Amino acid sequence: MKEKRRTIYYRFVEQVLKALRIAHVRRFPHKHDPKKYGIWAHAALLALKQLEDKSYRFIVDMLEEMQGILALLDISQAPHWTTLQKAAKRLQGSFVGKLVASYVQRTKSQRIRAGIDSTGLQPTRASSYYTTILKKDKKKRRKIRRHIKLSTVVDLDHQLPICFKIRRGPASDHLDSENLVKMAHKIKLLKSLDADKGYTKERLRALVVEKCEAEDRIKVKNPEVPVWRTKGEYLKKAKRRKLRANYRAKCETYHSVLKRVTGSTVRAKTVHMQNKEVGFKVLACSALRRAMSSLFKELFYRAEVK
Repeated sequence: MKEKRRTIYYRFVEQVLKALRIAHVRRFPHKHDPKKYGIWAHAALLALKQLEDKSYRFIVDMLEEMQGILALLDISQAPHWTTLQKAAKRLQGSFVGKLVASYVQRTKSQRIRAGIDSTGLQPTRASSYYTTILKKDKKKRRKIRRHIKLSTVVDLDHQLPICFKIRRGPASDHLDSENLVKMAHKIKLLKSLDADKGYTKERLRALVVEKCEAEDRIKVKNPEVPVWRTKGEYLKKAKRRKLRANYRAKCETYHSVLKRVTGSTVRAKTVHMQNKEVGFKVLACSALRRAMSSLFKELFYRAEVK
């Protein structure tokens, strides 16, 4: 009998489970945990929820019709939606970061070409009409400008996030840049770092060149200012050379894909749960990327056999 083709949802859950095994996450961390669902099933379903950009109730109802995924997760039925919501509250923020880093660690590249950039997400799904601060004086009415700022270091060759930081914006790009680059270098050695003008800082350039031993490809903020009036050794070197290839556009591509696939808004109300929701959006984007890659490889080799 001909084997049934695995769907992209099945491959997506497979990639999440694979990341959990590689990250050495136990299915039942505690001795007296009820042996019914476990962290593996909860993490896979929360990532699937962000992939579909649906509510807890909707994703649980949808899972009831996916018998293949239930068998893959080794559970007989879908959990109640409150079980999934409470599991999301219990998970730590570093848990998702560990899974995201495992996808980059599995690549065969010894040194990677990285890029750092940030993007904004909407903290509410309400219309902009309802997010205006109402006052009697019409001239004093203004819109709420606060948003969720996601800063990410991306592996530009494989289009996979290495590490990320979530904070409330508007905020300067310099606040998280150095810590993110250090974290990314620990996960995988850097070959070069691309960034836009917002990351032009002498300390960051010195960190990339001296500690990471990578190529500094950060854009210059004021190119019209002559070199002799520029302060900083590495900033002067950056002004003297010309960049031939624009790898930074790949970082923009990653954030565009993230918003188109998982959506640019979050459903959670509290800051704690909003940060976790954004983290699972990043995880879902990584797992989908690997799932699509495995599907293309299978179709390619199947066509060769024919």
